[in-house]
Amino acid sequence: MADLLEAGEFKRGPGGRPTRQEAERKHRDLLTTTKRLLLERGWDATSIDEISRQSGVAKRFVYARYADKATLFFASLLHFRDEWIAATRIPDPLPEDVHDGLILLGRTLLDIALTDEALAIARLFIAEASRFREQAKLFIENETSNPLEAIARILQFYADRGALDIDDVRLAAETFFMMIVGVPQRLAMLVQREPPEQETRRLGAAVKLFLDGCRQRPVP
Repeated sequence: MADLLEAGEFKRGPGGRPTRQEAERKHRDLLTTTKRLLLERGWDATSIDEISRQSGVAKRFVYARYADKATLFFASLLHFRDEWIAATRIPDPLPEDVHDGLILLGRTLLDIALTDEALAIARLFIAEASRFREQAKLFIENETSNPLEAIARILQFYADRGALDIDDVRLAAETFFMMIVGVPQRLAMLVQREPPEQETRRLGAAVKLFLDGCRQRPVP
Protein backbone atom coordinates (compact mmCIF):
# COMPACT_ATOMS: atom_id res chain seq x y z
CA MET A 1 0.00 0.00 0.00
CA ALA A 2 2.77 2.45 0.92
CA ASP A 3 4.23 2.60 -2.61
CA LEU A 4 0.90 3.86 -3.96
CA LEU A 5 0.88 7.05 -1.92
CA GLU A 6 1.90 10.47 -3.08
CA ALA A 7 5.28 11.78 -1.96
CA GLY A 8 4.87 13.77 1.23
CA GLU A 9 1.35 12.41 1.72
CA PHE A 10 2.20 10.69 5.00
CA LYS A 11 4.47 11.02 7.94
CA ARG A 12 7.48 8.87 7.24
CA GLY A 13 8.85 6.04 9.32
CA PRO A 14 12.18 4.20 9.04
CA GLY A 15 13.35 3.95 5.43
CA GLY A 16 11.03 6.74 4.32
CA ARG A 17 7.90 4.56 4.36
CA PRO A 18 4.64 5.88 5.81
CA THR A 19 3.98 4.59 9.32
CA ARG A 20 1.17 2.08 9.63
CA GLN A 21 -0.67 4.39 12.01
CA GLU A 22 -0.51 7.26 9.54
CA ALA A 23 -1.65 5.09 6.64
CA GLU A 24 -4.59 3.82 8.70
CA ARG A 25 -5.49 7.36 9.70
CA LYS A 26 -5.55 8.53 6.09
CA HIS A 27 -7.67 5.56 5.11
CA ARG A 28 -10.15 6.46 7.84
CA ASP A 29 -10.17 10.04 6.53
CA LEU A 30 -10.96 8.72 3.06
CA LEU A 31 -13.91 6.63 4.25
CA THR A 32 -15.25 9.35 6.53
CA THR A 33 -15.03 11.95 3.76
CA THR A 34 -16.77 9.61 1.32
CA LYS A 35 -19.67 9.12 3.71
CA ARG A 36 -19.95 12.85 4.50
CA LEU A 37 -19.95 13.98 0.87
CA LEU A 38 -22.46 11.35 -0.20
CA LEU A 39 -24.82 12.36 2.60
CA GLU A 40 -24.38 16.06 1.83
CA ARG A 41 -24.54 15.94 -1.97
CA GLY A 42 -26.02 12.61 -2.98
CA TRP A 43 -24.64 9.96 -5.28
CA ASP A 44 -24.56 11.74 -8.62
CA ALA A 45 -23.06 14.98 -7.27
CA THR A 46 -20.16 13.27 -5.49
CA SER A 47 -17.04 12.44 -7.51
CA ILE A 48 -13.87 10.52 -6.75
CA ASP A 49 -11.96 13.71 -7.60
CA GLU A 50 -13.76 15.64 -4.87
CA ILE A 51 -13.44 12.80 -2.36
CA SER A 52 -9.71 12.65 -3.06
CA ARG A 53 -9.31 16.41 -2.74
CA GLN A 54 -11.23 16.80 0.50
CA SER A 55 -9.77 13.70 2.17
CA GLY A 56 -6.20 14.51 1.14
CA VAL A 57 -5.70 10.99 -0.24
CA ALA A 58 -4.17 10.56 -3.70
CA LYS A 59 -6.52 9.31 -6.43
CA ARG A 60 -4.14 6.55 -7.44
CA PHE A 61 -4.28 5.23 -3.86
CA VAL A 62 -8.09 5.36 -3.95
CA TYR A 63 -8.30 3.46 -7.24
CA ALA A 64 -5.65 0.94 -6.20
CA ARG A 65 -7.81 -0.01 -3.24
CA TYR A 66 -11.32 0.52 -4.62
CA ALA A 67 -12.32 -0.33 -8.17
CA ASP A 68 -14.98 2.38 -8.44
CA LYS A 69 -17.16 4.79 -6.52
CA ALA A 70 -19.69 2.10 -5.65
CA THR A 71 -17.05 -0.07 -3.97
CA LEU A 72 -15.75 2.94 -2.04
CA PHE A 73 -19.31 3.88 -1.04
CA PHE A 74 -20.05 0.49 0.47
CA ALA A 75 -16.64 0.43 2.18
CA SER A 76 -17.55 3.74 3.83
CA LEU A 77 -20.82 2.18 5.02
CA LEU A 78 -18.93 -0.78 6.50
CA HIS A 79 -16.65 1.68 8.27
CA PHE A 80 -19.69 3.48 9.68
CA ARG A 81 -21.14 0.15 10.80
CA ASP A 82 -17.85 -0.69 12.56
CA GLU A 83 -18.13 2.59 14.45
CA TRP A 84 -21.78 1.87 15.20
CA ILE A 85 -20.95 -1.51 16.72
CA ALA A 86 -18.07 -0.04 18.69
CA ALA A 87 -20.52 2.48 20.14
CA THR A 88 -22.90 -0.28 21.25
CA ARG A 89 -22.15 -0.49 24.94
CA ILE A 90 -23.96 -3.31 26.74
CA PRO A 91 -23.10 -3.66 30.45
CA ASP A 92 -20.86 -6.55 31.34
CA PRO A 93 -22.07 -8.62 33.03
CA LEU A 94 -25.49 -8.58 31.41
CA PRO A 95 -28.58 -8.51 33.64
CA GLU A 96 -29.45 -11.94 34.94
CA ASP A 97 -33.10 -11.52 33.95
CA VAL A 98 -33.53 -12.12 30.22
CA HIS A 99 -36.37 -9.61 29.91
CA ASP A 100 -34.26 -6.85 31.46
CA GLY A 101 -31.32 -7.80 29.25
CA LEU A 102 -33.32 -7.68 26.02
CA ILE A 103 -34.98 -4.39 26.94
CA LEU A 104 -31.51 -2.96 27.52
CA LEU A 105 -30.25 -4.37 24.22
CA GLY A 106 -33.30 -3.06 22.36
CA ARG A 107 -32.93 0.43 23.82
CA THR A 108 -29.26 0.49 22.83
CA LEU A 109 -30.10 -0.51 19.25
CA LEU A 110 -32.79 2.15 18.97
CA ASP A 111 -30.61 4.90 20.38
CA ILE A 112 -28.07 4.24 17.63
CA ALA A 113 -30.34 3.30 14.71
CA LEU A 114 -32.53 6.38 15.15
CA THR A 115 -29.78 8.99 15.13
CA ASP A 116 -29.98 11.51 12.29
CA GLU A 117 -26.81 10.13 10.70
CA ALA A 118 -27.96 6.51 10.86
CA LEU A 119 -31.30 7.45 9.30
CA ALA A 120 -29.60 9.42 6.52
CA ILE A 121 -27.32 6.48 5.73
CA ALA A 122 -30.28 4.08 5.71
CA ARG A 123 -32.07 6.31 3.19
CA LEU A 124 -28.97 6.50 1.00
CA PHE A 125 -28.40 2.74 1.18
CA ILE A 126 -32.00 1.98 0.18
CA ALA A 127 -31.87 4.52 -2.64
CA GLU A 128 -28.70 3.09 -4.19
CA ALA A 129 -28.77 -0.62 -3.27
CA SER A 130 -30.84 -1.62 -6.30
CA ARG A 131 -28.21 -0.09 -8.62
CA PHE A 132 -25.36 -2.05 -7.04
CA ARG A 133 -26.88 -5.35 -6.01
CA GLU A 134 -23.61 -7.27 -5.70
CA GLN A 135 -21.98 -4.73 -3.39
CA ALA A 136 -25.18 -4.43 -1.37
CA LYS A 137 -25.33 -8.21 -1.00
CA LEU A 138 -21.74 -8.32 0.25
CA PHE A 139 -22.47 -5.48 2.68
CA ILE A 140 -25.46 -7.30 4.15
CA GLU A 141 -23.60 -10.62 4.40
CA ASN A 142 -20.36 -9.20 5.83
CA GLU A 143 -19.89 -10.87 9.21
CA THR A 144 -16.87 -8.97 10.53
CA SER A 145 -18.86 -5.77 11.13
CA ASN A 146 -22.43 -6.96 11.33
CA PRO A 147 -24.59 -5.86 14.27
CA LEU A 148 -26.44 -9.17 14.03
CA GLU A 149 -23.34 -10.94 15.30
CA ALA A 150 -23.36 -8.83 18.47
CA ILE A 151 -27.08 -9.49 18.97
CA ALA A 152 -26.56 -13.21 18.39
CA ARG A 153 -23.86 -13.34 21.07
CA ILE A 154 -26.21 -11.81 23.62
CA LEU A 155 -29.05 -14.17 22.69
CA GLN A 156 -26.62 -17.08 22.96
CA PHE A 157 -25.61 -15.85 26.43
CA TYR A 158 -29.19 -16.24 27.64
CA ALA A 159 -29.72 -19.48 25.73
CA ASP A 160 -26.65 -20.99 27.42
CA ARG A 161 -28.21 -20.14 30.78
CA GLY A 162 -31.46 -21.83 29.89
CA ALA A 163 -33.52 -18.64 29.58
CA LEU A 164 -34.08 -18.94 25.81
CA ASP A 165 -34.81 -21.89 23.55
CA ILE A 166 -33.22 -21.05 20.18
CA ASP A 167 -32.39 -23.46 17.35
CA ASP A 168 -30.86 -20.90 14.96
CA VAL A 169 -29.30 -17.99 16.86
CA ARG A 170 -28.52 -15.98 13.70
CA LEU A 171 -32.13 -16.20 12.53
CA ALA A 172 -33.27 -15.25 16.02
CA ALA A 173 -30.93 -12.23 15.94
CA GLU A 174 -32.37 -11.11 12.59
CA THR A 175 -35.90 -11.47 13.95
CA PHE A 176 -35.07 -9.56 17.13
CA PHE A 177 -33.44 -6.73 15.18
CA MET A 178 -36.40 -6.33 12.84
CA MET A 179 -38.94 -6.50 15.67
CA ILE A 180 -37.10 -3.84 17.67
CA VAL A 181 -35.76 -1.49 14.98
CA GLY A 182 -37.89 -2.10 11.88
CA VAL A 183 -41.04 -0.06 12.51
CA PRO A 184 -39.46 2.77 14.60
CA GLN A 185 -36.75 3.28 11.99
CA ARG A 186 -39.21 3.26 9.11
CA LEU A 187 -41.44 5.80 10.87
CA ALA A 188 -38.46 8.02 11.64
CA MET A 189 -37.27 7.84 8.02
CA LEU A 190 -40.64 8.60 6.46
CA VAL A 191 -42.43 10.77 9.02
CA GLN A 192 -40.69 11.47 12.32
CA ARG A 193 -39.42 9.69 15.41
CA GLU A 194 -42.16 8.59 17.76
CA PRO A 195 -42.63 10.29 21.16
CA PRO A 196 -40.49 8.64 23.89
CA GLU A 197 -43.48 7.08 25.67
CA GLN A 198 -44.73 5.41 22.48
CA GLU A 199 -41.22 4.25 21.61
CA THR A 200 -40.87 2.68 25.08
CA ARG A 201 -44.29 1.04 24.77
CA ARG A 202 -43.43 -0.39 21.35
CA LEU A 203 -40.08 -1.68 22.63
CA GLY A 204 -41.72 -3.46 25.56
CA ALA A 205 -44.32 -5.06 23.29
CA ALA A 206 -41.66 -6.25 20.83
CA VAL A 207 -39.51 -7.81 23.58
CA LYS A 208 -42.58 -9.53 25.05
CA LEU A 209 -43.55 -10.99 21.66
CA PHE A 210 -39.99 -12.17 21.07
CA LEU A 211 -39.79 -13.81 24.49
CA ASP A 212 -43.19 -15.44 24.02
CA GLY A 213 -41.69 -17.26 21.05
CA CYS A 214 -38.23 -17.97 22.43
CA ARG A 215 -38.46 -18.31 26.21
CA GLN A 216 -37.48 -21.69 27.60
CA ARG A 217 -40.57 -23.54 28.87
CA PRO A 218 -40.38 -25.82 31.90
CA VAL A 219 -40.62 -29.50 31.02
CA PRO A 220 -44.00 -30.88 32.22
